[in-house]
Amino acid sequence: MSTFLHYALGFPTFIFGALLLCMLLYWLIALLGLVETDSLDQWLLFDGSDHAHGVEHSVSALAGLLLKVGLGGIPATVILTVLLLLSWLASYVLCHLVPMPEGWALLNLLIGSALAVAALVLGFAATVVVLRPLRGLVARIAPPETPQVLLGRTGLVRSGVVNATQGYGSVDDGGGGLNVQMRSPERDLPRGTEIVLIEHLPEHNAWRVVSKAEFDGSEIPGLLPPV
Repeated sequence: MSTFLHYALGFPTFIFGALLLCMLLYWLIALLGLVETDSLDQWLLFDGSDHAHGVEHSVSALAGLLLKVGLGGIPATVILTVLLLLSWLASYVLCHLVPMPEGWALLNLLIGSALAVAALVLGFAATVVVLRPLRGLVARIAPPETPQVLLGRTGLVRSGVVNATQGYGSVDDGGGGLNVQMRSPERDLPRGTEIVLIEHLPEHNAWRVVSKAEFDGSEIPGLLPPV
């Protein structure tokens, strides 16, 4: 027991443990109805900036990363809880395997910092492996009319480009905003392009989009826009 406490309460494992306890406290408060369960998602996944094109919240870099690794659609609270738990386990094992020299505080700090980074990377990789299969489950239990609700809504390209094989962006859903995968088979759409969702692609868990200028008829593909 003393060995367990030594590593669990030592640096850097106690940091992940403290953050995990904070997440468990958040879940408890959410279960009591004192906060919305998706409030943390809004804070983590959207940076809160306004856009003149009508999208209320721009998607953050974290949301883009989650889409790239296949965790888009899974609540951020679930992802963060699993990430902290697996990072705590990785940190505990690494601290057990890597000895800390006695009487070398600065060296221990450097070693502990390196172990913290390694534990976080391992925890993130394990989180992707554990949670990625749940994305399909979330899609299956989602209301079937959701694609029709989003059809025709406007958004912004947030990745470097949206083309036939990759890309993502933020969509004005009439509430806090959504980050979704996007595809544009006809032409490449660079970051910042205002788009319209015109077709749901369930096989790719994505949306086919066109630029709003093209949708409105003010821009013809292949021609320069009017001056």
